[in-house]
Amino acid sequence: MEDYEQAHKCRLLDIDVLLTGPNQRITTAAHLGGVAVECRLKALIILYHNISVWDQNSKRLKDPLYGKPIPRTGHHLVGAVRLMHVLYRKAKADPAFLKHLERVSYPIGATEINFIALRYSAHDLDLGALPAWQQSLKYVLGWLQKNENLL
Repeated sequence: MEDYEQAHKCRLLDIDVLLTGPNQRITTAAHLGGVAVECRLKALIILYHNISVWDQNSKRLKDPLYGKPIPRTGHHLVGAVRLMHVLYRKAKADPAFLKHLERVSYPIGATEINFIALRYSAHDLDLGALPAWQQSLKYVLGWLQKNENLL
């Protein structure tokens, strides 16, 4: 299985490089920000369900998915959170988290262009939108770290 935790850390380093200096690559940074969050969520899903491969049955007692296969989540960030029942309940109670997760998922605001589709998009993330996107990325990653104890 992939090392999602290490991939998450590497993508964060990539973002720092892309946003340093006069020639910032904002769209690529936004793409990799979504990838970093996706990797972090996948690492948490593996931990939460105590699985070592995708489609293995969940070993988390008292979870609605206990004994059921845990699928690879793809690129839908909210869908990944939903696979962790305890974390999803907490997320639903925090509208700010869901708002920030939405901004990381759809950095240019158009819901048809998610962070993955940015690879193929000619749209650039507006420089003025960078601070809000960075705030959302920081909020989401901080929220996940703060709530990791639920796992």
